[in-house]
Amino acid sequence: MQEFTGRRMAQRTVTDGSGRTWVCEEIQAPDGDSPAAAGESAPRQGVDVTLSCTTSSVEEPVVLTVGWGWERIADRGLARMISLVAPGARR
Repeated sequence: MQEFTGRRMAQRTVTDGSGRTWVCEEIQAPDGDSPAAAGESAPRQGVDVTLSCTTSSVEEPVVLTVGWGWERIADRGLARMISLVAPGARR
């Protein structure tokens, strides 16, 4: 499920292979270099994006960096990336 605000995605919901439903939102990168920080309406081409993803079964948000076109990553692909960095992930 995808929710757009203007030209920029506000959040995205995906389900991983373990059946956990994750809600991901773009957050400000640690260096402050993100479209959200700059008030831009869309990610800048070629600039990676930092996401914070949450699910009810994991206490702390999972933070990961993805390519600037994260809105177009297949749901299963994004869920797989989250699963790789989430607590209890299989490697």
